Amino acid sequence: MGKPKSKKVAEEELALSKKDLKKVTKLEAQIPYHEGRGNKEEVTKIKNKVDAIWDKTREAYAQSLL
Repeated sequence: MGKPKSKKVAEEELALSKKDLKKVTKLEAQIPYHEGRGNKEEVTKIKNKVDAIWDKTREAYAQSLL
């Protein structure tokens, strides 16, 4: 009947600030361009930046729960 809750649902509860959301959106838009060019190093750098922003948001959320 229903789908099991995935990790994405938990991330949706963590709201990025407008500034961080803008950064993530801009960075994620660059990924297909660099993948198309075969520039895997740049894709890795961009994904690491996006992950760092999410990690910072998760840490801030965890601190707010304490």
